[in-house]
Amino acid sequence: MKHRIAITAMMTSAALALTACGSEDVENTPVDDIDEIVDADNNQTADDAYPVGDTLDEDQQARFDAMDRQAVSDEYDTNRDAMNDEMDSNEGAMGSDTMAGGASEDGSSGTGGDGMTGGSGGESMMPRSQMDFAYLDRNDDGQLSVAEYAIWALPTDPSEPEPNDAKAPYLTQSQINEAGETFFYFDEDGDSYLSQAEFQAARNSARTP
Repeated sequence: MKHRIAITAMMTSAALALTACGSEDVENTPVDDIDEIVDADNNQTADDAYPVGDTLDEDQQARFDAMDRQAVSDEYDTNRDAMNDEMDSNEGAMGSDTMAGGASEDGSSGTGGDGMTGGSGGESMMPRSQMDFAYLDRNDDGQLSVAEYAIWALPTDPSEPEPNDAKAPYLTQSQINEAGETFFYFDEDGDSYLSQAEFQAARNSARTP
């Protein structure tokens, strides 16, 4: 009888120990869920995730129709040229550092410490996932124009200059319209600019095609 009681007590202790372990796993579950949520948020701003809007209402459509597409194209070209010049300067500085300090173990310089991608011919650009509001606000006026917003919102890559040094506009009319449609959708106050909060809403809508 005593032996049976002892066995029962041991089994009860083992069950309690297993229950305790199970409780620890349950307690860790919310942390795992939080990590998954964070990963999901990060994925929304990945380099291949683009804003998703909806059908424009009457007022939004009117502002979209009135958009000066040539002005957007010109401003976009100016901004991209400036950004490419910045990248060329950064790559030049990194090249000097590489020559002074030597190449990496695999013999290549890779990407810079600022996360910018390599390339040539003016095609290098900061990864879209790292483009924040301050970076896109090229004139530092605290708001984004359609052209500034389009830098992040469109999957574009500048083409090489033509042999005669003539360069076509970076954006097609179709791309300008694509940027404009989501821009005016997220322009909640209708001032034809995006505030930081409105731009964040566009980022939060981003989905991978």
